[in-house]
Amino acid sequence: MKNDKTHSTTARDSDQFELTGEPSMTFLDVAEYYLKTENKPLSAREIVALALRDKKLISAGKTPWQTMKSKLSTDILSHGEKSRFKRVFQGSFALRDFEAEEYVATRFVKSKLDENIAVIPRAELSRLIPGIGFHRRPIDRTELTRLAVPMLRRDAEETFDVVQLVSVFIVMHKKKYLTHMRSGRLPESRLRGEYSMMLGGHLSVDDFAQLTLDLFSNDDDLADCTYILRELSEELIVESDPVVISKGYIYDESRIVSTQHLGLVYEVTIDKPTFSIGERGFLLHPKFETIDEIRNRRDDFENWSWILMDTYK
Repeated sequence: MKNDKTHSTTARDSDQFELTGEPSMTFLDVAEYYLKTENKPLSAREIVALALRDKKLISAGKTPWQTMKSKLSTDILSHGEKSRFKRVFQGSFALRDFEAEEYVATRFVKSKLDENIAVIPRAELSRLIPGIGFHRRPIDRTELTRLAVPMLRRDAEETFDVVQLVSVFIVMHKKKYLTHMRSGRLPESRLRGEYSMMLGGHLSVDDFAQLTLDLFSNDDDLADCTYILRELSEELIVESDPVVISKGYIYDESRIVSTQHLGLVYEVTIDKPTFSIGERGFLLHPKFETIDEIRNRRDDFENWSWILMDTYK
């Protein structure tokens, strides 16, 4: 197999692959072949699925699409307009001559408080939830898209006229839940030093269009969704493919910080307990615990975790 000479930025790219067909064929050649034959943008997962179907790619690993995505992303980043590929949307690739506007991802933000995040008017909150608590209900993609508007995060933190949208990932392995302590490096100072049984973060407007397209799809299993995998991988890198299911909303008014946020809750189930932390220094002392172990030190946890630990058995 010819080596593309690109290097992984995640642990998953250690998967072993074998390309069949022409001896000189590279991963990028495979991508070019299917983007040309399908004549439409494809995700890395879709490209790999076609290659596996046609036996042009044989994988001994569980996540070959991660390597394909890494190869494509690195080629675009390294060669720019000279690359034969381009992103046409978050997570989708096309050939350079394909008639679609190129998507350029934001790679650096000076401060998380300088991000544009998605918010909804507080007066419209009742259109999504009836009140405080964990609401197991389908996430209304149409209504959420209609209500959401962009706002600078530092401005959103200073007002109660809007509610900030955040993703909430409950990571599970068998009957245990991943817990961690929020470090002093977090931009949200009101949560520092507290334990949590969930991961997640603010939804930026740059991702919101993609989020409404595939994160809120009608399918229960969201593991193919580009946005949710990218969002999750910023905080957690796992060795197995996650199974992701939408569970609803969480909202609370017992603390000011909770009043300012609406959580979109997703269960993430992994079949191996091994992981590494993506945003190093933000999350401390991560480990899997049973719900009883979590409840036994309830006072260490923030209030959204209280709601969740009382819900899960």
